[in-house]
Amino acid sequence: MRILDEATVTAALDYAGAITALRTALTSDFDPADDATRMSAALTRGEFLFMPSEIGAYAAVKVLTVTPDNPAAGHPRIQGSCLLLDSQTHRTLAILDGPAITNLRTPAVSLAGVSDALTDRFPDGVRMTVFGAGVQGLLHVEAARAVVEVREVTVVVRRPGRGEEFLAGLSELGIPGTEVLGGDGSGGDSPDLTRALEQSDLVIAATSAAEPLFDADAIRDDAVVVAMGSHSPEARELPSALLGRATVIVESRHTALDECGDVVLAIADGALTIEDTVTFKEVVTSGGAVLADDRPVVFKTSGMSWEDLVVAKAVYEEVS
Repeated sequence: MRILDEATVTAALDYAGAITALRTALTSDFDPADDATRMSAALTRGEFLFMPSEIGAYAAVKVLTVTPDNPAAGHPRIQGSCLLLDSQTHRTLAILDGPAITNLRTPAVSLAGVSDALTDRFPDGVRMTVFGAGVQGLLHVEAARAVVEVREVTVVVRRPGRGEEFLAGLSELGIPGTEVLGGDGSGGDSPDLTRALEQSDLVIAATSAAEPLFDADAIRDDAVVVAMGSHSPEARELPSALLGRATVIVESRHTALDECGDVVLAIADGALTIEDTVTFKEVVTSGGAVLADDRPVVFKTSGMSWEDLVVAKAVYEEVS
């Protein structure tokens, strides 16, 4: 049995490799609609998340704890491990660092789902707007670079200076960056934010917001939007009007109805039906042909167990 820590996971697989592994899995007989359901259990100071899956020769379960008060005490909010098994004998093959798998998987899923749209619409590179200056925001910029050139990035924050660390990370990547204020759910965008969105080819929403972060009209018809900050049916980052005029990609329809407030609330508002959506698998197997050329693309993700398995498998095979 191998013990694969954060450094080993990070060194073994980059975003390009993770994106390829995810897209390859979707070209097989596997259908995310058949994936096991993610489960949770309450803890006194947070919650357990259990994410089991089985594909081919491998089975896996990622077990995480979410502890909201930890960052204030200097500890990670999310901790845990991913257990990779032989699916025939259930022999443990490896224990992998859970947050490292999550931080690799989450941006890789986002970009794997929209890579066809990005390379087709913006072959010369993209301007990005990122809502949220946390870990996932910068990681999504890094993952985007595995698909297309990133020419510049605007980070949207709610307090001045909140994007300082994010901008320093961009500088290390050699990417120009700007901070603007907005994303407070008030429904009115600042002129700076509106201008940034109108100039953006790729928009990433990576926040804990429960209400829409911006007005739908600011998004161009050729823009690509990824919303990954929520897995609650009561919370959303995107306005219903945007989903109503976009091609909406979901990981699976049952997951979208169970966990994706952006989709659930757009349906409740009458802007969308679940039949209007296309799945991650349909996008990949069609090479993006299911995406309308004259509409924005929205990919709403909440994370699924099979994605962790695929990334853990790719890491394990790389180091074995």
